[in-house]
Amino acid sequence: MAKEKTYVKVESSKPASNEVYWKDSHGKIIKIEQTWDPKKRAGCRRLFAVLCWVIAIAFEVIGILRLNGNIDWFSNMEIVTFILICFWIDLVFVLIWSFLWKKANHIDPASEKNQLKFWLWNNLWSIMSVVAFLPIIIFLLSDKKLDKKSKQLLGGVWVAVLAIAFLWSYDWNPVSIEWLERAEQEVLQVSPDGKVYWAPHSKKYHVDPDCPAFSNSETVYEWTVADAYERNLTDPCRRCIPELSDEEYEALDHSHEWEELEVEEEEGGNVISDLLWELVWE
Repeated sequence: MAKEKTYVKVESSKPASNEVYWKDSHGKIIKIEQTWDPKKRAGCRRLFAVLCWVIAIAFEVIGILRLNGNIDWFSNMEIVTFILICFWIDLVFVLIWSFLWKKANHIDPASEKNQLKFWLWNNLWSIMSVVAFLPIIIFLLSDKKLDKKSKQLLGGVWVAVLAIAFLWSYDWNPVSIEWLERAEQEVLQVSPDGKVYWAPHSKKYHVDPDCPAFSNSETVYEWTVADAYERNLTDPCRRCIPELSDEEYEALDHSHEWEELEVEEEEGGNVISDLLWELVWE
């Protein structure tokens, strides 16, 4: 017997900041309510990522200054212990900034037209992780006051911390604005309102709230493709979302550039002229 489902329409804590207009394959204009501004949300996360990087660098500088004897903070603490503490504090902030940066890139993805720029943008903080940890190991290895055993211990911990930071910071599943646009177009062909669904443990998003994949799920959430991408759900269910071929996708009237649309509202019959719409992910 199938479980009784609870359908949850996820609402944003903030009012809609704009309205997005799409054209479907038949040329009909569809209004999709956007409940959040991707650029603002991504911008906040990127700002906090930069602040975390600054804090991590500050602790590295403190460790170097303590190593060189420029400051005597916690002078009763062994220098090796002090440096190890700095390592782990650095790592915590590295993990936080990496998470925020990757999250921001899923909310406001970059274009993959320039592959090098796309890769650098998505993995900027894996590079910055190396930058954050590199100076202190140079000072450690060149310090003449530390004995060989201490250098080996700190060097081993440094390698482990750097490996964790780099692997965590690297975006193994980057997304681009082109992928997101194509995913949204695929959904619009079968779901005119652009809504998708997923369960708490879903690995894919769906357009059918009664898809067999939800047979064991008690709760099903409703939102948009962009929200699914934010949650790292980048694969569609091919049972309910047919894949568009390259020819079919190219034949669609894409809405990723500035457009002037004549939109007739169904209820009031009013015409909105000179409607300018800029895709917020550009």
